[in-house]
Amino acid sequence: MIEPKRIMKLSEIYEKYSCFFVDLWGVIHNGIKLFQDVRETLQVLKKNQKKIFFLTNAPRRSFIIKEQLEHFGIEPKLYDDVISSGEITWQKMKEKKAFNCFLIGPPRDFHLVEGLNLNIVKDAKLVDIIINTGPWGDDDTLDNYIPILDELIKYNPLMICSNPDKTVIRGEKFMICAGLLAEYYKKIGGKVEFYGKPHSEIYEFTYSKFRDTTSKVLVIGDSLENDIKGANFQNLDSLLITSGIHREVNNDNGVDKDKLNDLIRKKKIWPTYYMKNLKF
Repeated sequence: MIEPKRIMKLSEIYEKYSCFFVDLWGVIHNGIKLFQDVRETLQVLKKNQKKIFFLTNAPRRSFIIKEQLEHFGIEPKLYDDVISSGEITWQKMKEKKAFNCFLIGPPRDFHLVEGLNLNIVKDAKLVDIIINTGPWGDDDTLDNYIPILDELIKYNPLMICSNPDKTVIRGEKFMICAGLLAEYYKKIGGKVEFYGKPHSEIYEFTYSKFRDTTSKVLVIGDSLENDIKGANFQNLDSLLITSGIHREVNNDNGVDKDKLNDLIRKKKIWPTYYMKNLKF
């Protein structure tokens, strides 16, 4: 194991990289507000001609996320594009012939099935594909879904998981995500296709957005299992932001190095660098 290097500011390393794949939730915002120093960091990177792609495991199409970023004060000139797991899901589902769909997810994600050749059904016996964007309610737990998934598995439909994250932080509150439901469905014998980090499709889609194959990329994210693992799979350098999903490794003085190293050894996922909050 090569221990990650601690940095205090992105300015210490940014010159090595021409392109940045940046996570949103836990790095740029918490679902409610933008984090301090983020806008300034993006401004400096763009001033230095860096490419910035936001890669997010959000079960929403990219144009919806761009609207949210605008609301947060992140205008289009501060990044090159947004690539979401929801967009990858929609593109993949668009290729399929007509099918019956059982939809698991809140109303805010319903736009993800607009324009697709499907019928939404509720009878488990009729289901061809389950599209899983996450829990119906913000306070739900996995227990709310076990009876539903146990019934669906009897007929063995394919599940499409449009967000591999298992948990997310909204404000200061931890909530379950689609990945947790998909993990259970797979555990009971179901077939699952995952779209989003750490799986390859979202990176391949992003690579197609820029022509310079010599670009040196830095992945920035707060999740070892999704952002950093995806970077490991792609042989890309990575920067772990520890104030997000793994905030337990932080202390009053910053980051507890021993706790962080214990965590990455346990998960066998290796960031190149780490810092508490994204800032230049």
